[in-house]
Amino acid sequence: MMINIFLSILGISVSTGLMVIVLILLAPFLNKRYASKWKYMIWIFLSLRLLLPFGGVNGQSVIDMLLQPKSRTAPVSAEQDTDVPVNAAIPSRRIIVEIPAQMAAPLTEPSGDSNMGITLLDLVSFVWITGILIFISIHFISYSHYKRRVMKRGKIVEDVNILSQMFKLKHELHISRTIWVIENHEAESPMVIGFFKPVLILPKEQYNSEELFFILKHELVHLKRGDVYLKLLFVMANAVHWFNPLIWMMQKEAVIDMELSCDEKVTQGTSYAVRKAYTETLLSVLHKGCARRAVLSTQFYGGTKIMKKRFQNILIKGRKKNGISILICAVILTICSGTLVGCSIGKEDMGNENIEIENIENEDAENESAENNNIENENTENMSDQPEPEEIPVEQTPVYTTENTAVLIFSKEGAQELKQATLTIGDGYSIYLPDDEWQKSDSDIWIAAVNEQVRLWITHFRNESIDSVDQELTDDGYVTVQDYDKEKQEGDLIYHVGLKASENDVWGIFYCYPTDAEEGWGRELPVIADTFALSIGADNTNSDSPEEF
Repeated sequence: MMINIFLSILGISVSTGLMVIVLILLAPFLNKRYASKWKYMIWIFLSLRLLLPFGGVNGQSVIDMLLQPKSRTAPVSAEQDTDVPVNAAIPSRRIIVEIPAQMAAPLTEPSGDSNMGITLLDLVSFVWITGILIFISIHFISYSHYKRRVMKRGKIVEDVNILSQMFKLKHELHISRTIWVIENHEAESPMVIGFFKPVLILPKEQYNSEELFFILKHELVHLKRGDVYLKLLFVMANAVHWFNPLIWMMQKEAVIDMELSCDEKVTQGTSYAVRKAYTETLLSVLHKGCARRAVLSTQFYGGTKIMKKRFQNILIKGRKKNGISILICAVILTICSGTLVGCSIGKEDMGNENIEIENIENEDAENESAENNNIENENTENMSDQPEPEEIPVEQTPVYTTENTAVLIFSKEGAQELKQATLTIGDGYSIYLPDDEWQKSDSDIWIAAVNEQVRLWITHFRNESIDSVDQELTDDGYVTVQDYDKEKQEGDLIYHVGLKASENDVWGIFYCYPTDAEEGWGRELPVIADTFALSIGADNTNSDSPEEF
């Protein structure tokens, strides 16, 4: 069983390796005429081919069956044993990579009538499996150690400029998932790391606004395309075919084309001056050090030759051609090469060599589909056994404000959510409300756009003390939660009020939401209410300068 799997993998490795050679030889031509994303997609397809083999022996068996007519073969005399009979059908041929017959012979004599024995091919298969486990273990242990160290010593970014830029770029790229931004002085370059809860790592360096824009957009493009998962795909393909140096070359070229295609996406539709500024940003970031690369991350990929290639690709004049035809051709050639290349054990009886090889191939064909599924399951189990990325301890910071805008931070189900908010001025007060989410119903009442049951309103109790207002609310059914924060439930709605006292007046910040929205609006509304502030002015007139309690 294991031998058959190894022989199948070996045949796939040989046929795919031929495609790798062709692509590397054609790389100068392809890079000049076609966008890098097309070659990147070819590497992705080849990696899937290496892990999820199809075609191969089964495809060839079907072709042989269709092309070979039913006919009788005339007896062949001893003198004509090397000639082909007139009525015989000539089967289609395959390129057979023969394993020496001695490798299938037992290394020790069997005892008694038993035919069991360990062969050299068994040992080779065992070494292959061991190599896969070692390869995967080294990469994942290194990745887990690096990620844990970076996260442990990192600090959550609180810079308003960075958070605002992240918010705008996420909106531009249509990214809705939560992304933490961590600053770490040990990080060699910006990167996105993490499969389930991605984190953007920034070195502890000073970046100007232009550099920050390009750095964040580059990494968010990686995140949008799922390049971290594709890097994992390349690593797994390399792990299964670790014995083939051509697959190592394929992984290296795939990562380079990943960066080239990301550069193209970042600078798409921009002027030459913008592209030149982007190259200067890349050069500045990479000059600050990139001694160690984390394999399963989107860390910037450097090196003199590679950076020269990236700069040439970014600054090239003229539009490159659509490479869909190249991708289709590569897919067809890969499938065809898989049907023409196979592995088999060599036979000592040369007179019956072709017949025995075909018998072996037919036996392998019957089991290939189930065996390839086993390979896929083994690879999937190896992936699932790896520890999930650890969650980062987060210090809750409610709001980062500028003059008239703010970035509100909400903690929902253990994750942070950022929302852009605008300062809203009321009669003698101000409050920050998330953009495009609230509609004003009355002078001091706002209703959530997505749910009319969610409301927020401000009540001004003139010439009253905070204790008297507190007692009125108690009589109305409110119970004290903490100090002058009170709450009550009526039906399926929860009502909350926070009392704020000024010189001779009391202000009440009220809001309500459904009971089943505790993990949503129940987390968001308190943060919004905490941004309430009095406007400076003797008569409580409107002002753009709020004074917080």
